[in-house]
Amino acid sequence: MKIGYSVVDITPPLGVELCGYGYFLERKAERIMDRLYARAVSLQQGEKTMLLINSDLIGFTREFSDDIKSHLSQELGLDKTHIMMPCTHTHTGPATSVLVGCGEVDDTYVASLHSLLIQAGRQAFESKRETREIKYFNVPIEPVGFNRVYKDGPVDSNLRGMAFYFDEGRPLAMVNYGCHPVTMGSASHVSADYPGRTVKVLAELGYDALFLNGFCGDINPISRQAGFNTGTEETIEGYGKQIANEFVKHIKDSTSLKNIDMDAFELKIELNVQQYDEAKIDAEVEFFKNEANSKVVAIWAERMKEHLETAEKPYIEEVRVQVFRFGKVLFVGFPGETFTELGLILARSLPEYEIVTLGNCNFTMRYIPTREDIINLGYAGHTSCFIYNRFPLVPGEGERLAEMAAEGIRQYLNK
Repeated sequence: MKIGYSVVDITPPLGVELCGYGYFLERKAERIMDRLYARAVSLQQGEKTMLLINSDLIGFTREFSDDIKSHLSQELGLDKTHIMMPCTHTHTGPATSVLVGCGEVDDTYVASLHSLLIQAGRQAFESKRETREIKYFNVPIEPVGFNRVYKDGPVDSNLRGMAFYFDEGRPLAMVNYGCHPVTMGSASHVSADYPGRTVKVLAELGYDALFLNGFCGDINPISRQAGFNTGTEETIEGYGKQIANEFVKHIKDSTSLKNIDMDAFELKIELNVQQYDEAKIDAEVEFFKNEANSKVVAIWAERMKEHLETAEKPYIEEVRVQVFRFGKVLFVGFPGETFTELGLILARSLPEYEIVTLGNCNFTMRYIPTREDIINLGYAGHTSCFIYNRFPLVPGEGERLAEMAAEGIRQYLNK
């Protein structure tokens, strides 16, 4: 197998609005605490080549990521399903997707980002070199996160890592853990949060690296238990050191992967959303008229009424689940802020495979919560739909998505 790696600086200018908290805070970048990067990995085995571009950003729109993939597909001769674009989901970075009231997109920055991501993909594609060994591990570590939705809810505290070694040069580390990068709260500086620090520490330990965030829609850093804005630079440094040191400790004793058969594919799954008419939309506006999100709900109402008039299937949403396979290791990307339990369903449904979940993969369409949070009208299951311009999912659709994805993966791999 041949591997290429590249790093491109995507740090925004000062003054750009930061994204991830509401509502209409006008939280603009006043300083750069640490820089943001796009890190790309190109993987080639025989006739197959796959390209993964990971960004220190909150997420993309479907249109943006599709356009990047189209450009790279034409330039490099790759199938678009062989190009994956996850984001770390940092909340101390610029707005790059539609999150009404939670940060305005700077069109100039996004236009520059377009060419930078293509550059990252191209450089990784052109820098491939032969690997001499590939290792993988999946081990529990002391938790970095806690379930912010349910007091005793599930937390996937397993760290997953893959390393590629070469005859010359630094090894490449791919690190996977699931936790919201919200350590710094609503700070007015640019930071890649703890995923960026993990990569920084690994670099100091001799690795090129990228951090792949897992399903973390219901997981916050443990430091947030002490309060909203209690995280500091020392906090993210501590998390980065913990994860990086665990990676280095466990990768040494992990088993080498042999005779890896590589593949990539995409599943399209339709989800059912709750049926709203104009009266029900107006009822939401009335209910929230004196709340902090009243302006967001009013914008949502206008857009959803237009959606009812123009959409061919107003109560159906298509989800694209993307899979990269490395032998028995499956990277499974969902396009949203996905709850932990859905990743556990995948793992239980496909016990013969190692499942590496990737949230906010390619684009961020919505929260994908579990049944209970939708029924309870929780933030993920209900209120967040206003900032994402979506209707709430029918209860249980998140679980059904995971089950159908597992079945689709099994059918593809067994054909």
